[in-house]
Amino acid sequence: MRDGVTSARAMFQPADVRSLRDLAYDDIRDAILSGALAPGQRVKERDVAEQMGISTTPVKEALRRLEQEGLVVSQPRRGAVVSTLVRIPVEEVQEVRGMLEAMAARLAATRMTDAELARLAAIMEEMTRLTMEMREPQTRLEHVSVFHKLIRDGSRNAFIARFVETLNPFERVHRPEYLDPDEALRILREHQAIATALAERDAVRAERLMADHFPIVAVHWRTVAPAASSGGDGATASEATKNRPKAKVARAR
Repeated sequence: MRDGVTSARAMFQPADVRSLRDLAYDDIRDAILSGALAPGQRVKERDVAEQMGISTTPVKEALRRLEQEGLVVSQPRRGAVVSTLVRIPVEEVQEVRGMLEAMAARLAATRMTDAELARLAAIMEEMTRLTMEMREPQTRLEHVSVFHKLIRDGSRNAFIARFVETLNPFERVHRPEYLDPDEALRILREHQAIATALAERDAVRAERLMADHFPIVAVHWRTVAPAASSGGDGATASEATKNRPKAKVARAR
């Protein structure tokens, strides 16, 4: 049934100990980003509530949040409908995010406190340990998210942090890199290089390394700022990235 969420196989499962609103939000969001709910398809509150074994109130709240994030739109006489924005190419999302993350790194290099840098170093140490042991890929992903959030928060620019958060719902990148030893180590080296630049308060190098961390942004950087490729430690491509094979644009960060 394409015009609703009712099907022979239930898409939404009974609630657990999480907040009902958060659980409904997570499940509907996952269904949208996985393609189980297609752009233009209705999300019927009663269907979702029935499948999850909850009331419609937390479902309504979840749909309002999803609408604020752009994943759902309200249409007259149809109610909540999956937004066509979910068709936005991952490349476009990564391009915007990469620019914002690079800007955040430049600002954070001079604005992060010593305590924040210590926290970043601690996260980096744990990321290194887990990567070298090739353990717990989901935990490594969570550490990467914390790593980038610490830098955005350290930029002391609320707009950058907020704009990146608005992109998160559209992140639907598969992350096999964290299961591949060579690629996982390559990504780790990039994070280590960024952390070192921040610790040394080198704003130019931190920004460049973060741009190199997002392949599509690195291409743009070299196009609009060719002068940055010559002279000075802060302008040269990092050892962690200059010999990297051509990367997929939608690579995990």
